[in-house]
Amino acid sequence: IDFPIKTCGELFISETRCGPMVHARLGIAEDNSGKLVTLTRKHAKELAKERGFNLILTDGPPGLACPVIASIAGATGVLIVTEPTLSGHHDMDRVVELANHFQIPAFVCINKYDLNVEMTETIEAYAHDKGLPVMGRIPFDPLFTKAMVEKQTIIEYDGSSNAAQAVEEIWERLSSSL
Repeated sequence: IDFPIKTCGELFISETRCGPMVHARLGIAEDNSGKLVTLTRKHAKELAKERGFNLILTDGPPGLACPVIASIAGATGVLIVTEPTLSGHHDMDRVVELANHFQIPAFVCINKYDLNVEMTETIEAYAHDKGLPVMGRIPFDPLFTKAMVEKQTIIEYDGSSNAAQAVEEIWERLSSSL
């Protein structure tokens, strides 16, 4: 049996104005996305140790496939960013179960909360019932797109906007909880 070495993706280390970023690109129709996430996290951990950083933020994909499991395993906390939809609620429930399985504290953030306030309240009630702290609500705001076009964060683009203030408040709550 022959197992030839095959490249299924690429790993990158980039310098940004906010600090280093370790990221990867999986090839089209390639498998092993979980392995690529694990490799990316390994390099991020090594880089953080090298440079004396005590916090690594890992942006995981939506859903509950292998890359989500790989992005959560070994984390010190999981911020579940959900949207007020039935599928968002369902995905959140599954990630909560996964975080519980790995015994990792989970926190909730509701993005675009104002598009469906009733579902937002349902999600918050669910979080309360599960003992999950709700870090905050982010309103729907076209400023996010404008900020991305300008290659800025929402805080850089318009720090006085409700959206920017919500993001800052969530970060402060989350960072004090970790």
